[in-house]
Amino acid sequence: MRSRLVIWGTNAREEKVLLAISLNPDDNNIDIWAIPEKDITEEYYNQLMNSWREGAEVAIPASAEHRVTELTVSESILPEDLKVERGDMIQRAQMEWHFVVLSSKLYKNYKNDLEDITEKVKRLEVFDINVWDELKGMWDTVQKHIFDRNLFKDHADSLRSKANGLFDELKSLRKNLDNEFKTRSKEASQEIQQKVSSILERIASGSVLKPLFDELKDIQTNSKNVRFTKDDRDLILSKLNEAFAAIREKREGGGKNKAVGNSGSKDQRLNNRLDGLSQAIQRMEQSIERDLKDISFENKRIQDSNGQLEAQIRVAKIRMIEERIKSKQQKLDELLKTKTKLDKESEKAKQWEIKKAEKQEQQVRILEEQEKIKSKISEDIHSAKATMSDEDTGKLEKAAGEIKDSKMKKIIIPVTDGTESELSAEGTATQAPSVDEGQGGGSNEGLVDVGHTKPVEEE
Repeated sequence: MRSRLVIWGTNAREEKVLLAISLNPDDNNIDIWAIPEKDITEEYYNQLMNSWREGAEVAIPASAEHRVTELTVSESILPEDLKVERGDMIQRAQMEWHFVVLSSKLYKNYKNDLEDITEKVKRLEVFDINVWDELKGMWDTVQKHIFDRNLFKDHADSLRSKANGLFDELKSLRKNLDNEFKTRSKEASQEIQQKVSSILERIASGSVLKPLFDELKDIQTNSKNVRFTKDDRDLILSKLNEAFAAIREKREGGGKNKAVGNSGSKDQRLNNRLDGLSQAIQRMEQSIERDLKDISFENKRIQDSNGQLEAQIRVAKIRMIEERIKSKQQKLDELLKTKTKLDKESEKAKQWEIKKAEKQEQQVRILEEQEKIKSKISEDIHSAKATMSDEDTGKLEKAAGEIKDSKMKKIIIPVTDGTESELSAEGTATQAPSVDEGQGGGSNEGLVDVGHTKPVEEE
C-alpha cells in the first residue's frame, strides 16, 4: 500500500498542475505539492511516477505550491481550490491512508511495549516468569493483528525480530533456572524417599502403626508445598502409596482382606479420578467464562471506537475469541461425557459394596444364630442333669442296661396233645390256649415267632 500519489489536476486559476501528494503517518497529515505543467518534463514525470511514488527522494521544483492538510475520515484530503481528473483515486487513497495511520500507531504502541520489556530483561539476573508471561501475552496479541492484516509486513517483521531476540534471552535464563530446579528437586525427592523407606522398615519390624501413619501423612502434606519435576513427584507418590498400602495390610491382617484392600484402592483411584476431572471441568468453565467476558468487553469498545479500522480490529479479536471458545467447549463436552461415565461406574461400585456388606452382615447373623442354638442345647443338657434325682438316674441306667443286654425272643412250638406251649427265653414252658383244629387247616406244623432262632424239634 503506497503512501504517495501522483495525479494531474488544476488549481484555482484553472492552470494544469501535477499534484504530488505524500502521507505523513506519524503526524497524521498530508503534504501536497502542486507543480506547474510548464516545469514538468517527461524525464521528471517518470522520476516522480517510478521513484518518488515508491519512496525515493526526488527534488521538488521551487515553483511548486506546497500545502499541508489534516487527514480525516469525513473531509477530503484536497483543498477546495484543487481539482483532479480522477476523484475516485483521491477517495480510495484517503480511506487507505486512514488505515495506514491507525496501523502505524498500532505498530508504534507495540514497539514501545517491546522496548519496555527489553529494559526489564536487561535488568534480570535470573529467569522471571512474570516477564515471560508479559512478553508472551503481548506477542500473542501482535500475532492476532498480523493474522488480521492490521500490521504491514515490514512492521510485523520488525516486531517479530525484536520479540524473538527477547524470547531467546529469557530462554537462556530459564535453562539455567531449570537446571537448578532439577538439582533441588532431585535432592528433596531423595530425602523424602529415604524417610519413607525408613518407615517401611519399621512397619515390617512390627512398630506401632498409628505414629507411622501420622508421620506419612505429614510427609505427604509437606511434599505438596515443594516443587518437583514430574518424574521426582511420581517417585515420591509411588513410595508413599507403597507405605500406606503396607500399613493398611498390617491393620487388616493381609490374606483374606487383601482383596478388600484392592477393592478399596480401586475405589480410591476412581474417586481421585473423579475429583481431578471435576477440577478440570471447573477450570475449563472458568476459562470459557473469561473469554465471554472478553467478548463483552470488546463489544463495548467497538461502540466507543474512534474509527472503522479500530472497530474492525475489535471485531477480528472477537472472532478469534469465539474460535477459542468453540475449541474449549468441545474439550469441555468430552470431559463432561467422561465424568458421566465415571459417575455411573462409581454408583455401580457403591451398589456392589452395599450388597457385599449386606451379604456379610447376613452371614454374621446366621453364625450368631447357630452359636445361640448350640449354646441353648448345651445349657438344656446341663440343666437336665443338674435337676435329675439319684433315683431317676439309677432307673435310667438300669433300663439302659436291660435294653442293651436283653436277648429275649418268643418262639411258638407244637405239643403232642394238640396244645401249644410258649417257651420263654429261660426255658420255662407255660400253658397256652388251645387252638381250634378247624382253624389253620388242622396243621400240626410248628409256628415260629419272627426271630433269629431256628425251630425247636419235637421230643
